[in-house]
Amino acid sequence: MMTNYFIANGIILDTGMDPEEIELSVQEKLDETTSGMAQFRLKELSDSCVSMMFIRDFIMGDLYNSIIYDSDMNLILNIGIEAFIPSKAGGYPLLYPLGFDGKNFYTDMTSFIRFYKTLLLIYREQQVESIGVRCFSDRLLLRIEY
Repeated sequence: MMTNYFIANGIILDTGMDPEEIELSVQEKLDETTSGMAQFRLKELSDSCVSMMFIRDFIMGDLYNSIIYDSDMNLILNIGIEAFIPSKAGGYPLLYPLGFDGKNFYTDMTSFIRFYKTLLLIYREQQVESIGVRCFSDRLLLRIEY
């Protein structure tokens, strides 16, 4: 049985953990960082796949399938929001390109997925076969296949 790693709200977790333990630890961290405005659900957990959902009380409007907003990247990774803001706007960007829609900064999904994969490689030397992210107005879905 191979243990595979993933990141949820900044916590490095593995596929060998108990699903209830994962949900509880991520939810506790989310409660601290979002004051209870987000919930975490583990949809699937196996040696070859992890599927998770972040449900947020704050609504993101006008979502496009190919972009992810700064607040959603922060929700998934729990890296300071300034990491997803361009330097000319006072941030310390960790990925590129970053755009602005008049209210929020965002990047294309490919850049975010590449960044997520890089973090897994750095933290746990973990390689993944594919990562899929879907953003809806009230929730985020993240699926990792090993």
